[in-house]
Amino acid sequence: MISFRRLLQMLHGLKPSEIFKQDSLSPAKITLQIILLQIFYYNTAAFLFFSWGKLVGYKIEMKKWLFSSEYIDFTNGYGLTITILWLVDSLICVLFLTVIVGRSKLAWDFAVTIHAIDLIVVCLYTHSVPSLSWFILQILSSLILVFLGTYTTRWRELRDTFFEGMVDQETYTSSNAQAPLIMHDLESQH
Repeated sequence: MISFRRLLQMLHGLKPSEIFKQDSLSPAKITLQIILLQIFYYNTAAFLFFSWGKLVGYKIEMKKWLFSSEYIDFTNGYGLTITILWLVDSLICVLFLTVIVGRSKLAWDFAVTIHAIDLIVVCLYTHSVPSLSWFILQILSSLILVFLGTYTTRWRELRDTFFEGMVDQETYTSSNAQAPLIMHDLESQH
């Protein structure tokens, strides 16, 4: 039987603040990141769909908009609008991917995982394989998340690595006057 103290230590190790201190390949950290990204993915989409539905005056069918491929259609304005909202959701989720994952090597994995989980959820909800237009939308959405997510996480990594501390407060004070930087024309030296 596990002692109460051991149980409290285990629960303390499961706190998100403790999990995010772990190695980037820790299973607990990866699982928490996947859950957080999926929550943000669906909540952002729900917010976009709700705002659009209220603004335009449509009956709110949140479960069908989120978990069904029924309304994703490229032949009418309604379906195109839902498609565009899903693509905007992917654009917004690039920010979440950058903040939550923060590693360019993992951006591909997490972007594809979000859509793989979405495929499973849609199949379980509708009890059928999604439509071709839904798959096209998921490919476009995955491409947005993969390429922009990789770009933004790489930018964040490089900024943290190379540009940290380059602009300090001391630069702007008059007591830290340095000699002017002399530029040389390297082309003329050859």
